[in-house]
Amino acid sequence: MRKVISLVKFFSKSLLKERATILFILLAVIMIIIALSLSDIDIARKYKLLEDVLLTSQMFLLHIAALFYTFDFLQKEKSLGLFVLPLSTGLSRKKYLFSIFLTISFMIITIFFAFFVIDAILLFILEKTFVYLFLWQLFLYALSSMLLAFLIIAFSNFVSIMNSVIYSVALFFIGNGVDEFYIYAKYIKKDIFLTKVANIFYYVVPNFSIFDKQAKVVNRALIENSTFFYYPIIYFLIISILIFFITYIKYQKRILRFGE
Repeated sequence: MRKVISLVKFFSKSLLKERATILFILLAVIMIIIALSLSDIDIARKYKLLEDVLLTSQMFLLHIAALFYTFDFLQKEKSLGLFVLPLSTGLSRKKYLFSIFLTISFMIITIFFAFFVIDAILLFILEKTFVYLFLWQLFLYALSSMLLAFLIIAFSNFVSIMNSVIYSVALFFIGNGVDEFYIYAKYIKKDIFLTKVANIFYYVVPNFSIFDKQAKVVNRALIENSTFFYYPIIYFLIISILIFFITYIKYQKRILRFGE
């Protein structure tokens, strides 16, 4: 385990040196300034628009960070020949692959933590209360970002890096519409065929919409603890473990060499 942690530190330092990390924080600050300029607009309740802009912008930045860090790492792995690391360090392929998942997760959590601290302080000053629902939604977006990154890593073992990004983003957008499509097919359109298709999508495509409760959060609507706190965590763990083992099965057969 020490070798895994050391490898994660090595990879993370390389990614943290990228200027994009600072850029993500600067963009977040810019969006906070924009959100603050709209904070006087009272829609249903004060600071609702502020929270909406913050969550939307930071959700976007978290997912862009996931795309950037994963693509950057995989590109470096390919061009710099990091595939030889399992051989040179004595790490098994499973531990090496696990270190990749941990590295990307660490990078996303780093961005999330920066947002978390800024938002917690800002909203506490403005609203005089700890807005835990807002911050939990931000955490769910971080989980969604990690899941997107894991998909890219998985696809990269079957197709090119660029295609793995394209396929993962496509699944992300489809997964964000799974719940809406199911509701439309079963309750609005009431079409049996569409309902069956929606059921297939629900069990085959990663359901990213399970992490998005933003509308209810900013409107302070009632949200069941199961759907907001428990299900997303359990779902994330199950899908992540499944993606990891599917990736590992393919990764076992890869030839480790410099470049590809």
